[in-house]
Amino acid sequence: MYRSIMALSMAVAVAAMAPRPVTAADQEKPDVRITVPLSTEKLFASAVPALKKARGLRIEVTPVDTSHEALAAVALGDADIGIITRPLKGVDRADFPDADLVTVPIGMEVAALGVSNDLWDAGLHSITKDRMRDIYEQKITNWRDAGGPDEKVSLYNFSEGQGIWEMLAEWLYGDNRRAPFPKTDNVSSSEDARATLEFGSGTIAPIAAISADGVRCHALGISDSGNVVIPTPAAVASGAYPMVRPITAVVVGRPTLDIRAVTEFMTSPAGQALVRKAGGYGLNAVPAPTPEATY
Repeated sequence: MYRSIMALSMAVAVAAMAPRPVTAADQEKPDVRITVPLSTEKLFASAVPALKKARGLRIEVTPVDTSHEALAAVALGDADIGIITRPLKGVDRADFPDADLVTVPIGMEVAALGVSNDLWDAGLHSITKDRMRDIYEQKITNWRDAGGPDEKVSLYNFSEGQGIWEMLAEWLYGDNRRAPFPKTDNVSSSEDARATLEFGSGTIAPIAAISADGVRCHALGISDSGNVVIPTPAAVASGAYPMVRPITAVVVGRPTLDIRAVTEFMTSPAGQALVRKAGGYGLNAVPAPTPEATY
């Protein structure tokens, strides 16, 4: 009897020490949870299979409407990485005082004013903010009033709230909430905008700068006080070109283990290729760090 009891006790002890079987739920649990604003959803959707192949990581990507929502998710522990498309501000740290927020630059979103070949060939290579605002508000309806040929302006736009539109509206009005939304034909993506510009005449549309290839459509320079700035990585990095915003990963504390594997991949040549494929500029366009804004 005694031996039976001892044998049973040892069996229970051994069972308690044995590793817990891996369940289906464990297999489906992500290694890293990433929350992203909608404008970067395409980029991180493409990163999921790449990270699986390169690092063996299971990644869960959750899109949200705003950078603040993505920031809140990582600060409150609902995500491991939050992607924001604006600078991290002092007020963000004040909102989440218990979170040691650390930023990792990944790239830049850059918008351009794309024009059709006929306008470019007619000599329209740049535009001022005031003229672009008048075109946007449909006060200028003929290109001769904006330094171009005698041709009707054909303006296309992104839907209100999309990233490309937000960068254009921010430049024109200082705050995209102040921007009207004129009745125009819309494009759904930079690929759609490029096709519209390629086959249109008198056409202008905001577009991801990297998609204005100088063959099917062209990116206008922005004229300011006689100086013309074009959307090159150097102009973006220097702060001279205005229609930009950062793509930044935010984590709590220094990234380690699987989180670090993600940030290292996104800043590696393979990850930077994904940034460019998704329409962004890479780390060569990221401005030098500046003190955080307090507003």
